[in-house]
Amino acid sequence: MGPTALSFYRAAKRLQELRVPRLANVVAAVGDRMHNSHVDTRAALHPSVELGYGGIGVIIAPGVEIGENSFISQNVSLEGTPGVTGVPRVGRDVFIGVGAQVLGPVLIGDGAKIGANALVTEDVAPGAVVAGIPARELKRLPTTGT
Repeated sequence: MGPTALSFYRAAKRLQELRVPRLANVVAAVGDRMHNSHVDTRAALHPSVELGYGGIGVIIAPGVEIGENSFISQNVSLEGTPGVTGVPRVGRDVFIGVGAQVLGPVLIGDGAKIGANALVTEDVAPGAVVAGIPARELKRLPTTGT
């Protein structure tokens, strides 16, 4: 597999740290076009985060935080809600299914699972499994404390 949306995100973020903003913007734009996605360099993704299918269709807004070992499937949106301050924060070991939308200042707890095409507009408890439009808790999995 070739370069992924995460490859472009990491390269652009590194170029910004090296104070080469124009090149960082070009690298980010190429990644966005190649993957029909946008992973903003002002988002904070742990190095162990993975994106499904190279990040095709993924939208991650500025300020979004994603914890270690989390998996974001393709066509997922993690964005703010118009007129509302704040963006999603995703905990550790979270799975977000294909096409899910997580909108607004919500907190996704550690070990949570979000079903395909779910619309999440409220906090998700650690270990919760949620699905639907709007997302509802289906069950609670035991979480491991570290």
